[in-house]
Amino acid sequence: MNITQRTGIMILMLLGTLACSNDQVIHHNGITTANMTTANSEHSNQKPAYRPDLFPESAAIPFDENLGQPLESGAPPTGAKLFKSFALPQSDAEVLVYTSGDDSAGLTGYLKGRNSEWKLGDLSSFNVNQDWIHSLNSLTGDVSGAVMEIPFGSIGAKKGLLIYHHNSDSWNVVDFQGHPAIPLDLDNDGVPEWIGNQTDWVPPALEIHRWVAEHDRFESTVLQWSSLFPDTDNEAPSYSALFTENGEHLIQIGNSDAYAFFTYDQGVLKQCRPADTRDRVLEMQMARHH
Repeated sequence: MNITQRTGIMILMLLGTLACSNDQVIHHNGITTANMTTANSEHSNQKPAYRPDLFPESAAIPFDENLGQPLESGAPPTGAKLFKSFALPQSDAEVLVYTSGDDSAGLTGYLKGRNSEWKLGDLSSFNVNQDWIHSLNSLTGDVSGAVMEIPFGSIGAKKGLLIYHHNSDSWNVVDFQGHPAIPLDLDNDGVPEWIGNQTDWVPPALEIHRWVAEHDRFESTVLQWSSLFPDTDNEAPSYSALFTENGEHLIQIGNSDAYAFFTYDQGVLKQCRPADTRDRVLEMQMARHH
């Protein structure tokens, strides 16, 4: 065997040794790199588990006053023409839409109270062929209200609630921060909550806006693990989502490790244990990716 052949054999043996060492390097914890790769792969594929034991049976939801969209006082400019108007029930209040031209161009909304007038903002997306406003009949107390069904205001809210307080001759505009929201009576008490089920957010989040009669105002919250269950000491990003099945409103709350189900009852979350405990949020996300 000549020197060239011997050299070639030695190189092949060395490469083989290096290849084996890359596959089976032993660390101080006794796990090989091949095993670590498998372990990491298994961890990345780990799915959240249904763990009702990690959650309290009930929790009061921390609501905050919904301050809504600020208004500025103002009246239509000289030459503006009244395009549409809507009178709020049992009050001196009106919602007025003015145009700066002869048609629906340059529309601006105003709120007129007993002795005051406020500028609601641009209504450039006004559609003359759709219902643009209707009374908000679920309010109680010394207030009247309406649901605005068209984009309005500085942030182009898709829908909003216009609340007029008779005694103070003042308004509050709930614009849901520009997010979509629908009325839904979560606890079947006859007064609908306004729900923003933001399933396209990352992570998904459920917004609840409720009318509080004793304070004559709307209050809002976003359901998050850390604020709902502060004693569980879980800082991982969490999600919340609403599912309606067979007439029942089911709220799933969780994170990448665990989840549980709840119902809503007048400002309180109550844990429930449905017969079907599958991960609905995971199914929703997987369906979106296919």
